[in-house]
Amino acid sequence: MISTIETYLKEHQIEDKVSLFYHKPSTNDTYVYRENVMMLAASTIKVPVVMAWTDLVHQGAASYDTELEYCERHYEESDAKALYDSYAYGQSAPLKECMELAIVYSDNPSNHMMREYYQNYTGITFRQWFAQFSDQRVSEEFYTRNLISAEIMLNVMKRLYEHQDQYSQLIDWMKIAAKGQYIQSNNFDFEVAQKYGEYDRYEHTMAILYQKEPGLVGIFTELAGDIAKNTIRDLAKIMALSSNQQKW
Repeated sequence: MISTIETYLKEHQIEDKVSLFYHKPSTNDTYVYRENVMMLAASTIKVPVVMAWTDLVHQGAASYDTELEYCERHYEESDAKALYDSYAYGQSAPLKECMELAIVYSDNPSNHMMREYYQNYTGITFRQWFAQFSDQRVSEEFYTRNLISAEIMLNVMKRLYEHQDQYSQLIDWMKIAAKGQYIQSNNFDFEVAQKYGEYDRYEHTMAILYQKEPGLVGIFTELAGDIAKNTIRDLAKIMALSSNQQKW
């Protein structure tokens, strides 16, 4: 798998435009490429945002009925179904609806609200909570910008997979998000729980591949458009086919 991936990147002249990870939980085998390169997360950040709030619900610090106020500062245009389709400025939406909109429809206002109000329930910012997933010391810029790395997002996906009972609702939403797109454009005969992100030249996705031997996948690009989508599709296929291989 490793040589096939690196050959693919070289042949397409995108070695410096991609970061990725593949992890097989059953064997703990892991491959990470350009693991510490920081990129804009785009909407992949919505997975850890919803995880953070799910933790608060399980701790009893919040509930799925907790209401979050939608204000003008939270507005950002979204591609599909969005919070502003149902709520005006000054109205409040239940947490669970914000979570679902953020994951299934990649709604931006819901994401902005959850990231901002997280501090009200914890005393720390979402980015301070998020820093725990880095194995490296993060820069000050990490706390003020929507940055991620393959290494950080691999740790996020490991947490998600290892605590599937706690995050079952999030995973169910990921299974129906972006049907037929990105990794799911391969039309695999197994379930895929994925979350994509797209902003400017950054286009990413990360997922759980529910094969006989499940795998955790993350592909982060500075390519955008059809080139990014085709790259994500192709690399995910290479990773999926490696699942039953003894050697990579």
